[in-house]
Amino acid sequence: MSIIRSYKHVNQMLTCHVEQETGLSAPDFIVLARLRRSSDPAVPLSALARELAFSSGGFTKLADRLQQAGLIQRQPSPCDRRVTNAVLTPAGQAAADRALAVYGAGLREVVLCRLGTDGLRAMVSQMSRLGDLPSGCLDEQLDRETTARSG
Repeated sequence: MSIIRSYKHVNQMLTCHVEQETGLSAPDFIVLARLRRSSDPAVPLSALARELAFSSGGFTKLADRLQQAGLIQRQPSPCDRRVTNAVLTPAGQAAADRALAVYGAGLREVVLCRLGTDGLRAMVSQMSRLGDLPSGCLDEQLDRETTARSG
């Protein structure tokens, strides 16, 4: 739980910093960053709402606000006329780039300040090891421990 609590705390600090520096609220920043990092420039609004755990009504209001600010455009999907995609405008790309730069700089500052260079290297090494785990690794480990205890 400590890892999750620490992640949430650092993320909240950084999104507040992004809001102070750019004027983007945390949800606005998350949507723009998601769109900017997407391999596809057009992302269905329903997929964004689902990924970000928004209700469809709540996400519609957020998308309305981003569109009114000139940061996204809504475009019909060329493949499915029932789907509406969100696409970053040039202003949205610039806002996302600025916010991601602020977030990244803040993250480097917070992590380096607390962990130092050696601590950061150790953390990256350990996180890389976790990233290499096969998806069922935890279940297999728990099964082995349960079998060992009962045997």
